[in-house]
Amino acid sequence: MNLDFLKIDLKTMTKKQIIIAAVLAAFGVMVLSVLLLALYFYVLSRELPSTTELKHYKYKRPTLIYDRNGEQIAELGEERRYPVPMTQIPENLQNAVVAVEDARFYEHGGVDTMGILRAFVTNMKAGRVVEGGSTLTQQLVKILYLTPEKKLKRKVKEAILAYRIDKTLTKKEILEMYLNQVYFGRGAYGVQAAAINYFGKDVSELTLGECAMIAGIPKAPGIYAPHLSLEKSTKRRNHVLYRMFETGYITEQQEKEAAAEVPTVVDKIPPKNLLAGYFVDYIKRYLADVEKMTDIDNSGMQIYTTLDLKMQDKAERAVKENLLDVSDTLGYFDPVAKYLPDNGELDSQLKMDKSYLADLGFEKAVVTKVTPSKVSVTTLTGNHELRIEDNRWAKPYNGKSYSLTDFNAILHTDDIVYVRRLKSGHYKLVQDPPVEGSLLSVAPETGAIYAMVGGFDYRKSMFNRAYQAKRQPGSLFKPIVYSTALENGMTIMSQVLDAPMVKQLDEDKVWKPENASGKFFGYTTLKDGLTHSRNLVTLKLAEQVGIGKIIAMARKFGLEGQLNRELTTAIGSGSATLQEMVYAFSVFPNLGARPSPYFITKIVFFDGTEKEFEPAKLEGVISENTAQIMVDTMINVVDNGTGRRALAIPRTIAGKTGTTNDSKDTWFIGYMSDLVSGVWVGFDDYRPLTRGAAGSSTALPAWVRYTSGVYGKFGHKMFPIAKDVSYFRVDKETKQITDGYSDDFTFEPYNRPMSITEE
Repeated sequence: MNLDFLKIDLKTMTKKQIIIAAVLAAFGVMVLSVLLLALYFYVLSRELPSTTELKHYKYKRPTLIYDRNGEQIAELGEERRYPVPMTQIPENLQNAVVAVEDARFYEHGGVDTMGILRAFVTNMKAGRVVEGGSTLTQQLVKILYLTPEKKLKRKVKEAILAYRIDKTLTKKEILEMYLNQVYFGRGAYGVQAAAINYFGKDVSELTLGECAMIAGIPKAPGIYAPHLSLEKSTKRRNHVLYRMFETGYITEQQEKEAAAEVPTVVDKIPPKNLLAGYFVDYIKRYLADVEKMTDIDNSGMQIYTTLDLKMQDKAERAVKENLLDVSDTLGYFDPVAKYLPDNGELDSQLKMDKSYLADLGFEKAVVTKVTPSKVSVTTLTGNHELRIEDNRWAKPYNGKSYSLTDFNAILHTDDIVYVRRLKSGHYKLVQDPPVEGSLLSVAPETGAIYAMVGGFDYRKSMFNRAYQAKRQPGSLFKPIVYSTALENGMTIMSQVLDAPMVKQLDEDKVWKPENASGKFFGYTTLKDGLTHSRNLVTLKLAEQVGIGKIIAMARKFGLEGQLNRELTTAIGSGSATLQEMVYAFSVFPNLGARPSPYFITKIVFFDGTEKEFEPAKLEGVISENTAQIMVDTMINVVDNGTGRRALAIPRTIAGKTGTTNDSKDTWFIGYMSDLVSGVWVGFDDYRPLTRGAAGSSTALPAWVRYTSGVYGKFGHKMFPIAKDVSYFRVDKETKQITDGYSDDFTFEPYNRPMSITEE
């Protein structure tokens, strides 16, 4: 093909023709460039998100959890942000941000070409980047959608999105989003968080000077945040004020007065409340598993709960103090570590690394000298001495009783240990309790949770032993056995023979159960059997009633764990959580009906919509008559049986202790008419406590500590009474109803009106 016609002979062309050809070529290149640029913009725009949803933008903001009285329990979320409407943001703050960041904000269309040219000239003159050309809209785009990397492709995307946003939202809407979204340093996202974190006030209360200081931070929070350098922050504030004057937002007099303000910056950020850690996790687990919510921490919900923070505080203190005491009764376990010079300076090894122990006044110390009665130690505060008089508890733990204290038996030179200064000024050897515990306190009528403690400290272990730990209930199971007996026609004065019992388990194994005392008491009423927690009475009663009926009744009481069809189940060899047992015991003051856990009362979502939660309907378990008789009997457990420590509470209290074989699990659940609280104590790894440890000595003291601090919140409401329970005079010797005039009698409840001859 001959293409000679395309050849141009410049020698034969006139000057005019050459100019025309050059113009045409340039125009062609320009058209091609525009087309390519348009194609590039089109391809990039296809990669960008839609801006239409910005009309209903969901801020990433913390979820807040409140107790029953409106006190804040926890502030969740990664970012401290409290979005506020434009009407709440002072005009001075709005104008300050516009003046210093984007003076032509109300004039440009999202991208300010004049600003870009001005910044280019300024930077060329300075020989470095001293001014940026990004608008507030472009900065918002960068925060919402893009990374801060300085690449041409990112800048083009930024410009496209800024233009789109400017067409989608009003200027005030864009500014409101920016002011609620941008980072102001010190953990504050948005102007409301900045006002709180720096000045301890609501954004609407800021002075002109404070507005200017906050407006100056986003350019470089690591430099201009006032808590880092008040001098640099003040200079930046004054620059912002000058720009406000230059742009006509304030007068010269206002500028001077605001520049003369002496800023008062709060010393510390108001802490994010993270109280009741076990309960908060319990709430979050429910919302995720049952309500199927995602990103719960950052959804901006306000969750109102049944928890009472004051009761929760009492509960946490009671569990903590009790476990420290129980730990002392167990004996000394092991030093924290050994001082090793190769691991660095002594000071670094003595720094406290567990905040929950530091809060208790624990210090680390290195042992420098040991004698049987004295120990010399060095802490970060100096040299001290441990005396035998203050440390009689410190004997080696071996799961049994132990002999007199001898420091040589437990400590050696260079051991690193925990110590605590006593009020007397002397020091005591202490330890991070190896034993654990839990407490749950609820309202029986609604199932509302007032307090939940899942362990010694949430910072030590997040495992919630109040509802996740499945343990043997031991004697705590016995009220279910006795309830089953009453439901099947027996009375609380029916008698069972307390005598030796032998069961052949297989060819080589024989089971000989015993009472805790090792004694036998002959014919015993059900009332005495439960009052004194007699194992043999309970086992023989279970044989008469049938273990199948007892297990079926336990299911009605709400126990979902393993319950084998064996006689040992009657004395608590199955498994149950503290939560299951507390709600099971709620059946008694409720006259036979069981509540379900109730812990959220209302959720207010970010858009203002609400969801109300109501207590579940009570489930019938036993008759009203049986419930009242069991309450009466468990009052006797407190008055005359294993729960006598509970008499310290000046209210009518019913309850039951629980202890398993080898004291691996110890319990107490006690209740008034309107409060049911339970405590569990034991080792996570199922080790025994010490020989003789029981629910009455390990769990009940925590219950008393807690209840002593909260019973005053409740009145003197008596236990409810069933219609068909009658009290008859019973001869103490014969255990039979009598109309005699002997002084040796008691009044006992029966589950229906009866005549003497019927009994």
